[in-house]
Amino acid sequence: MNPAAWEKKPLTVDEVLNARMVSYPFTVRDICLVTDGGGAIILTNPERARSLKKSPVYVLGCGQAITHANISSMPDLTVTGALSSGKEAYAMAGLSAKDIDVVELYDAFTINTVLFLEDLGFCAKGEGGSFVSGGRIAPGGSLPVNTNGGGLSYCHPGMYGLFLLIEAVRQLRGECGERQVKDAETAIAHGNGGVLSSQSTIILGTSATV
Repeated sequence: MNPAAWEKKPLTVDEVLNARMVSYPFTVRDICLVTDGGGAIILTNPERARSLKKSPVYVLGCGQAITHANISSMPDLTVTGALSSGKEAYAMAGLSAKDIDVVELYDAFTINTVLFLEDLGFCAKGEGGSFVSGGRIAPGGSLPVNTNGGGLSYCHPGMYGLFLLIEAVRQLRGECGERQVKDAETAIAHGNGGVLSSQSTIILGTSATV
């Protein structure tokens, strides 16, 4: 639904499962794109933001966590630092997962999306697979996730995190056309670095949330 997305054709489960294997169990369709791309965010104080041409979007909370350097040193392969960074961001914002309208996650691999949905409190640990089944996070689903197409279909120029923020801001401004989430007032953008090593969570809101 994103006219700027690299991959816009329908993709079936069978096509994913039967695609070229890269690193078991991930096929080429489970792994982010390699594209060109760039973006920018302007951060300023609320007073100046209110005088600009476009409606401001506010930073309500943020959190960061680093858990390891090498994947072999990851404390628990099923739990990421998003558990800590998310709690910090929610506490600062005074919100919880149930208060979030739009979710933008760094989907370098399909497993990342599931892990982050669990660690950020949208479902219980181990329930991510069943949680996303049936179109829950697809367009029109009850929890809009990676509305720009994500790193799996929109773009991935090596560092994707900035695009999470850009899409979150666009959604909260109502600028997303066909893929726009109706009445979106809060969004979470979650970035990932290294080999699931570093995690950063930001919660954004419209003026109605301040």
